[in-house]
Amino acid sequence: MTEREPYTGTTRKLVLAFDVGTTYSGISYSILDPGESPVINDVTRFPATDRVGGNSKIPTIIYYDREGNPRSFGGEALQEAIIERAEEEEWVKAEW
Repeated sequence: MTEREPYTGTTRKLVLAFDVGTTYSGISYSILDPGESPVINDVTRFPATDRVGGNSKIPTIIYYDREGNPRSFGGEALQEAIIERAEEEEWVKAEW
C-alpha cells in the first residue's frame, strides 16, 4: 500500500466515495484528521444484505413511490415483502 500524504486541513472531516454501478454499488470512506495520513475503508455491511465482510457491494436498485420519493434501496428492494408492496402501491423500480 502506498503511503498517503498527511491531511493538511485544520479540522476533522469525513469523506465518502460512492461507486454507483449498473449492477452493484459500493461505498468507501475516510476520516481525515489533521496531520495524519488518510486511511481508506470500504463499507462491508449493508441493511438486508447477507454478505458480511470482504468486498461487499449492494444491488443497484431503488424503488420510488408515485410521488417520486425513494422508498427502498439495495438488498432491501429484493425482499419479497418490498416487491409485493411495490406492486400494490405502483412504485417505480430503477435499475441497470
